[in-house]
Amino acid sequence: EIRDMGVRALLLRAHLGNPAKIKEMFQRVEKEYGRLDILVNNAASGVHKTALDLEIKHWDWTMDINTKAPWLCAIEAARLMRGGGYIVNMTSLGSHLGLSNYLAVGVSKAGLEALTRYLAVELAPQGIVVNAVAGGVVDTNALRSFPNSDQMIGDSLNRTPAGRLVTPEDMAAAVAFLCSDRADMIRGQVLVLDGGISLLGF
Repeated sequence: EIRDMGVRALLLRAHLGNPAKIKEMFQRVEKEYGRLDILVNNAASGVHKTALDLEIKHWDWTMDINTKAPWLCAIEAARLMRGGGYIVNMTSLGSHLGLSNYLAVGVSKAGLEALTRYLAVELAPQGIVVNAVAGGVVDTNALRSFPNSDQMIGDSLNRTPAGRLVTPEDMAAAVAFLCSDRADMIRGQVLVLDGGISLLGF
């Protein structure tokens, strides 16, 4: 779709749980483009289990991809953001709300939000703006991996003050705004995009 718009595009695949693969990915970007303007840390994974059922390997897998990888990607991206740039981390309401079967992912996202704040301060002297976007219930393949996804969608449709679910297009618009000069004075913040449902509690 990007190429159909007449824009050059490079598709790379990398296991973000492997630091060496992250480094290789950014080396390829540098070779192809020489610099980087925007990084969106959107990749995520996790195991949906309770604290009692969660295993150490589940915890490590989730933290490696959802918290450590964005940190490593940000380091590599900052090296290529000569003259400034934007980093947006994708998080979720589960970072501060207790959602069922969401312990590992919720904790990893809380860590990601803390990372956002630290990076916003540390990378500001390089002209790099760092923020995060927390989405409400968005009907995606990731959501469908939840054992109670149909219930989550139904409850959200009934309770969201805006009267509809958040769409991928809503999320993209928020990210695009945070990656524009209109948002340059927004630093280290989490923009909540949930149609108002978190105002009601769960």
